[in-house]
Amino acid sequence: MKKAEIRKIGLAQRTQLAEKEFLERSQRVIETLAPLLTPGKSIASFKAIPHQNEINLDSLVGNFAFPRVISAAEGSMEMAFSKTFTNSAWGIPEPVGGTVVQPTDFDIVLIPLLAFDKYGHRVGYGKGFYDRYLLNCRPDCLKIGISLFDPVELIEDAESHDIPLDIAICPAKMYDFR
Repeated sequence: MKKAEIRKIGLAQRTQLAEKEFLERSQRVIETLAPLLTPGKSIASFKAIPHQNEINLDSLVGNFAFPRVISAAEGSMEMAFSKTFTNSAWGIPEPVGGTVVQPTDFDIVLIPLLAFDKYGHRVGYGKGFYDRYLLNCRPDCLKIGISLFDPVELIEDAESHDIPLDIAICPAKMYDFR
């Protein structure tokens, strides 16, 4: 399948999840993810978008920075340590103020996914923000995708500029692509 079709299916699957199922799947993902977030690691995370049924990672413990859009037209974002958030024009919680962290300072980047395949390719919302950001991260920075669903077989139109995952976590298991 191609990204556009996978994206459409992924969004539909999320909206059809009953609340109990969503919470159970989320909890299984968090239980698998938590041991990877060892103390002392610098982690780029994300705040869940409630209207998109994203997994809420607020229960995790660690040194987290969060994304905010610099330029929607250019598809650029930065990460900042902050305890204060406001919703963007798209309803995405973004940090207010705080200390901006350089991409090269992260040990781990957590990436929200609509889908991923068995080769570590990923599908998000299609704006390329994470691809552009990940280009500037260190080669040893661990890229971990977070998904509510098992992988699709193959994302047919994965491109050379698409940065693959090192690890994907879904409710059923963890996939290591390294």
